[in-house]
Amino acid sequence: MRSADIAKIVMLSLAVGTAAIGTATSLDAMQNIRTETVTLLTAQFDPREVVKIEGGDFHFAPGQVAPVHRHHAPAVGYVAKGHILYQVEGGQPVILSEGEAFYEPTDHRILRFDNASATHEAIFVDFNFQQAGEPFIDFEQSPAEHIDRRAFETAAGFVKTVSSVHVAEITIAADDLVIPDAGALLVAYVAEGVVEVRTDGAMPAAYSAGDSIALGDVTKEVVLANPSATTRSKLIIFSAR
Repeated sequence: MRSADIAKIVMLSLAVGTAAIGTATSLDAMQNIRTETVTLLTAQFDPREVVKIEGGDFHFAPGQVAPVHRHHAPAVGYVAKGHILYQVEGGQPVILSEGEAFYEPTDHRILRFDNASATHEAIFVDFNFQQAGEPFIDFEQSPAEHIDRRAFETAAGFVKTVSSVHVAEITIAADDLVIPDAGALLVAYVAEGVVEVRTDGAMPAAYSAGDSIALGDVTKEVVLANPSATTRSKLIIFSAR
């Protein structure tokens, strides 16, 4: 099996608009002088009719090993803490480090998805872009130890054909904001600070570090804002088209 058949990962830009940055209110805020976007990966797959995006926040104890499993839907995620030992059948094992994104392709056996450290916890988030009736995960055998999965809000209420998921890390400066490109399926994870979601006619909703944001099918302008005047926010955004 060629590695190209396992995961097609390319680096592309994520179209994100930014507004002008407000004046820093203190010397401590100078580190937040710019809002920046860094593309982490793009996962490409056969077109599929997605009806929901189900996510999870996984906390692995030191040395914890995941059972061999498959995903029926493209699973795209981000390592929030620590290191993960990852191996797809037919590929070489790799170490995923904090701040990196990953892609688990459909219908391939995932041989390893383990905490690479024997002494420190690992945390990762995982979003599945599911068709109707698809499960979140399919274990070959029941897990031998408890898996600490903390469920995120599911994005649903849409039917949209997509063939790729772009993952970007957006550092939002103090008092700044970003406007995601409309027309995509969007979910996000707050990695640092606080992010407010602002839409016309609705009260702003605030999300703190560790929260997910289930935006779903973005058909009108949505503003993602950093409400702090002094500290930055960091957002990991998953955009499917």
